[in-house]
Amino acid sequence: MGFFGRSVEESVRKRFILSIDGGGMRGIIPSVILSHMAELLIEMGDARPLYAHFDMIAGTSSGALTAAALSLPTAGTSLPEENGEETPVFRTETRRKLFWKHTERTLQGWIERTADPAAFTRLYREHGREIFPQKSVSALFGPLFTDKYNAGTYEAFLKKLYGTKTMSDLLVPTVMVAYSADNGILYPITSWKNGEFKVWEAARASSAAPLYFSPFRYRNGDGNEIFLIDGGVAANNPSLVAYAAARKLYPEAKEFSILSLSTGETAATHSTGVPLRGLTEWAGSLPRIFQSASLLHTDMAAAAIAGVEYTRIWSPVLRKRIRLDDTSPQSLDMLGEAGERMYEENRESIERFCRMIAEAETPDRVRLRKPTALPEPSREVSS
Repeated sequence: MGFFGRSVEESVRKRFILSIDGGGMRGIIPSVILSHMAELLIEMGDARPLYAHFDMIAGTSSGALTAAALSLPTAGTSLPEENGEETPVFRTETRRKLFWKHTERTLQGWIERTADPAAFTRLYREHGREIFPQKSVSALFGPLFTDKYNAGTYEAFLKKLYGTKTMSDLLVPTVMVAYSADNGILYPITSWKNGEFKVWEAARASSAAPLYFSPFRYRNGDGNEIFLIDGGVAANNPSLVAYAAARKLYPEAKEFSILSLSTGETAATHSTGVPLRGLTEWAGSLPRIFQSASLLHTDMAAAAIAGVEYTRIWSPVLRKRIRLDDTSPQSLDMLGEAGERMYEENRESIERFCRMIAEAETPDRVRLRKPTALPEPSREVSS
């Protein structure tokens, strides 16, 4: 994706990963945090767009929608454009000439502006009811015999949001996590291997929550039709999926730093003192227990990997459990307030991470616009 050859120093340097959990309307919480991060970097004197600090961005479900919006050029979409001027990047590229000499060239490119993180929360507030129309018959009576919501309405919203852009248009390596229901495998949709996917298709697949939306039908390059559902059934926190992908994309790297943003989910507990018995008692609790256990497992595993610095942003900020399709004004206000509290309660960790990415050079796989050689001539140096 980058326009420049990588030096040895670039290839082995620390790689930064942003991971965003799924959670439906609870995606407001990481959106608030991302907005504060963008402001914080500007205060530190770093005018680069937020996405341009990361070697990889990953998201599951609603996190996938946000991940795409961070690094997708806004032309041809309905994403709100970020203010500010494009940032020039200067790099020195060294190329081997013959056996004992190298040629050095200083090159220039521009970091493109993308969607404004400060507007992501507004998108959830203004368009939540387009995604989850509460007045539908299925929404009122529950998904007993069919999906709760019409996927067609949701797809129309995604097409309007992302236009006809494909995964290959994303300006930084991006992963959207889905699950193949027919093959029984995790299905990461990546910008470098699955560039033919339209962004709206990848977002739709990653957020096809069972009972809420029908699976997303996609015909792959082999002509086979696959059915993809919400990646949250296996990896609602996509940190480990992103790390595995980053290890392949950056094989020389020795260190990785992961910033993992939660959607404020609470641990599943059963505190009545009476054990659950039978299908009727377990049915309501078991899905939450599975997801809670999966999130805890991801935190433990990521924190234990040698060479990985894992920063998980989570706090018990929600006063009550909010469903992923709850679009009531009261719940949306509560989610906004929860995002602010989570930022304040984790501010020290967030500021430390922002200092690291502000001091780091622009990642070599951030795609730059219109690179040109500077006027000064190349020079040869002996090995």
